[in-house]
Amino acid sequence: MFRRIVPAMVAAVLVWRAMAADRIAQPDPRARDLAPVTWLDAPAHPPVEIVREGEARAVIHVAESAPSATLRRLVDELVEVIRLITGAALQRAAEMPPADRPAIVIGDCDETRRAGIDAAKLPVEGFVVKTAPHRVYLVGSTAALPAGSTKWAQWSNEGTAWAVADFLERFAGVRWYWPTELGGRSIAALRSLAVPPVHYSDQPVFRLREFHPAYGWKLPQKARWFDKEPLPFAPGAIPEGVNEIPMAGYLPLVRAGSSWPYRVKVHEPQRLWRRGQEWLEANKEMFAVKKDGTRNFSMLCYSSPRTLEYLLKGCEEYWDGRDYPDVYPSWVTATCVTVSPADYAYECHCPDCRQATEQGGAAKLVAMFVRRMCEAVKKRWPDKKVMYLPYWNYQKCPADVDFPDNLVVKVCTTGGPMALMRQAHARRGTEENIRAWSIKARGPVTVWDYSDRGSGWTFAPFQYPHLVCDFYRKNREHIAGVFINGGGLSDWTTTAPTMYVWMKALWNPDIDADAVLDAMCARLFGRAGDTVRRLIRLQCQRWQDGRWKHNLADAGRIPPELYREIWPAEVVAEMKALRDRALAETADDAAARQRLLFWTWTFDAFLKEAAEVYGGAP
Repeated sequence: MFRRIVPAMVAAVLVWRAMAADRIAQPDPRARDLAPVTWLDAPAHPPVEIVREGEARAVIHVAESAPSATLRRLVDELVEVIRLITGAALQRAAEMPPADRPAIVIGDCDETRRAGIDAAKLPVEGFVVKTAPHRVYLVGSTAALPAGSTKWAQWSNEGTAWAVADFLERFAGVRWYWPTELGGRSIAALRSLAVPPVHYSDQPVFRLREFHPAYGWKLPQKARWFDKEPLPFAPGAIPEGVNEIPMAGYLPLVRAGSSWPYRVKVHEPQRLWRRGQEWLEANKEMFAVKKDGTRNFSMLCYSSPRTLEYLLKGCEEYWDGRDYPDVYPSWVTATCVTVSPADYAYECHCPDCRQATEQGGAAKLVAMFVRRMCEAVKKRWPDKKVMYLPYWNYQKCPADVDFPDNLVVKVCTTGGPMALMRQAHARRGTEENIRAWSIKARGPVTVWDYSDRGSGWTFAPFQYPHLVCDFYRKNREHIAGVFINGGGLSDWTTTAPTMYVWMKALWNPDIDADAVLDAMCARLFGRAGDTVRRLIRLQCQRWQDGRWKHNLADAGRIPPELYREIWPAEVVAEMKALRDRALAETADDAAARQRLLFWTWTFDAFLKEAAEVYGGAP
């Protein structure tokens, strides 16, 4: 993307900054920690006053008649943030205000179209921010997506919401590093807020940007998978009255969402054994055969014609409206049908599966079934897709199986989840598989990744933000988006710096990770900002750049010999010294100290863990 500022915009920015020269510096819309955007020719007019000396000058007009939940969330945040930073409560105007009344106009309408913003031509999830005399226009794409979005298979075009989020970052100066309730929102006080003439556009690089669990965690929580008891937070880490980590209201702020309309229905159909023994016996041919010759009623047989017939019946029920009493099509959405075996390695000992496995393994066997499904769906429903989730022992893309043009794929990174891709072999394997599947699918694939690899097994703090950005930069043409399967609470405490960069990189991987971390530390930790930045830099170095003699397996559990390589005793001692210094530096800053204690939730447990690994105090 290119950047350019025309002379009118430069002059307006100088005037805009001069208006607040004797106060806190105005936010910089071109701050290095923000994603690059496409700067366009800015109009020539005075800055648009939003607030003057604590008094509201502008109103907010939402032009959309039925704003989405995401847009409502961002508009609420707009009102709250401006109130917090200026003390002024902006009113919401149901009708378009007079031309001489300053206004933030949100969404497509006659006035924005007269201003030259054609929302129908904006790319999906794209937006334009443009000013005019007394106006700030925040307009997102109105491009249509396929109908049929549901709670369980959801997609939407939220470009207008993302325009509001971007405006708040660039012109109100807010950042959302983790949920506000836990101190993650950073703002700076301003008596006046004015927007200089500006015109720019943006859109996400990846159309799927999701984190799970989307609703967060109840407190208290364990920090490692195998722990029996939750890990308490240090006194002062959790504000009084907060009993959960609420992600549902947070994730829209970092533009989590999806406009990718092909949603996987994971490991479906499930629990068919609940239909009863009589039904199972009548349909036993569609289930895998165990070594002893009995049927595995939790795994379908992907050589059986009965399996194909059953899954297609689900398509008939969902897409054609046919009523089959014994079929509930949980594996079908309005746009695609999923092929996703049960959640363990595929194994079937029927003659057809044995022969196919001998010839090409489980990967080829299941891929052949997917091809048959694609052929049947293309013949009967040419506008629908077949979604495939290659996983477990059928994850690798088979070179000798080709598919019709109605295949869409979500590639699971079990062989090399993001944190583990600091190992060359893991990254190479993941990249090769993603690229191979994108060729087979004739377009980009979505990715199912994991953020708990490593962090789910240790209290140790580590970060990998540069790895995230580098991976997505180099693979953007093969990837349509990412679903991050989160682990425990440590994702958004101990590893929060990386997770924040990860979410920002899914919007645009050209984000400057170091600038993001610099700003985060300066904003959140007060006098301890430099100390915390040194600690994060050390955490990055030990994980991303350290030379390991031992490899980390897929699950991410770190054996003692590798633990000693990553966090030798002298590194543990250095980390402890930096953490203790940061605590001392925040002794008289309640907000910074709360944030520090929240972020370092697992740190004291890490010191004890390290002492156990070393057989004594580190």
